[in-house]
Amino acid sequence: MSTLLQRRAYRPAVISGVMALAWPAIVEQTLMMTVGIIDTAMVGRLGAVALASVGLGAQVMMIAITCFAAVSTGTSALVARFTGASEVDKACTVARQSLLLGTLLAVIMSFFLYFNAEAIVHVLFRTSATDVLALAVAYIKILSLSVVPNFILIIINAVLRGSGDTRTPMLVMAVVNVINVMMNYLLIFGIGPLPRLEVRGAAIASAIAQTCGGLIVTCILFSGKTLIRLGIHDDYRPDFPTIRRILRIGIPAGLEQALMRAGQTIYTVIVSSLGTVAYAAHQIALNAESISFMPGFGFALAATTLVGQKLGAGEPREAERAGLTAAGLAAGIMSLMGAAFFLFPALFVSIFTHDAEVLAASAQVLRLIALSQPFLALSMVLAGGLRGAGDTRSVMWITGFGICAVRVCLALLFVRLGYGLFGAWMAMAIDLVFRGTACSWRFRQGRWKNTVV
Repeated sequence: MSTLLQRRAYRPAVISGVMALAWPAIVEQTLMMTVGIIDTAMVGRLGAVALASVGLGAQVMMIAITCFAAVSTGTSALVARFTGASEVDKACTVARQSLLLGTLLAVIMSFFLYFNAEAIVHVLFRTSATDVLALAVAYIKILSLSVVPNFILIIINAVLRGSGDTRTPMLVMAVVNVINVMMNYLLIFGIGPLPRLEVRGAAIASAIAQTCGGLIVTCILFSGKTLIRLGIHDDYRPDFPTIRRILRIGIPAGLEQALMRAGQTIYTVIVSSLGTVAYAAHQIALNAESISFMPGFGFALAATTLVGQKLGAGEPREAERAGLTAAGLAAGIMSLMGAAFFLFPALFVSIFTHDAEVLAASAQVLRLIALSQPFLALSMVLAGGLRGAGDTRSVMWITGFGICAVRVCLALLFVRLGYGLFGAWMAMAIDLVFRGTACSWRFRQGRWKNTVV
């Protein structure tokens, strides 16, 4: 790992280029994670049943969003490559075709989730308590109504980031997050004349915020003030060669996300079988750990954009330097955060609950996962660099094996051996070590420099 990160990557110009893209993305992720924390804290005040139901519902929604990864990842990689090659017209064509393809997928997904929410929840989480399942179904049905604007938000943000603009998505998501928090407070607890909707209120708040976000980014892309811009009178007929290019990169990314979500869902089923308290502790520890994702996501987005743009400009060595620099910076920051998790776990988990039993269990597993933070950083950022190059197949195989073979199988083994929630999280830590090592090895090979998009 140290050899990989010392390969002449750390030049001031490279660092400044990475930071210019990374800091808005880190701020954006900070805002998103903050909303997640506040959301969980608000729902957590309703009790373990409400907290567990939102966790299960969120898992299903994350699985649904995996089909969008096939479009958004291909979009970001192609826009970055064309922007680096100064072919803005081609980048605009990619944006139009991505919105066309993605909106169709989103409409189908919206109908599917709304009319099949109950069946999905009962198949995936049949061992959970009946009251938890009922609330999870309601949560999914409400959020299914905002799938289309949420997808538009995801795709246009991917277009902007691929073009090198991470500030606009940051500002948009700041507005979305403020709306989400305000509506959460009003609708979960029923402030003033509004009814107390609890879990349903949390879902409605998210749906309203996502819809507002979709409308805002659409206006921005059509305003003519961004590098990648669309017009009402542009040609929106299907361009099948462009769609094929998007999907050639995006389908492996979509499969990667599908494997990840499927593995995480099976993993969640394993954890939920340990009981409501264990699952609540699991959910709280995940939210506490998510604080460390912020720099990881930010530097991963920077790596995706810079690797793609440098390859488009015909500078593969600079692409490698950008990826390694982003990975090194992320590993350093996330290692420090891991140290904080290890030394002060109760400080982080107490944000979400005051239940002594849940607090003790979540603090224990947070301390365990703290040890794997450097590997999490490498897996996130170098996978982002590989995606930016269009090498999504290797990331798919690494992620699929790590989640499905390493994490799920070891979690089943450790739980059956009687290690409970600690055993399940030990499996997660081993998975992160594997993926961080595998992504480092693949990036060091350098074959991604010759990927054709």
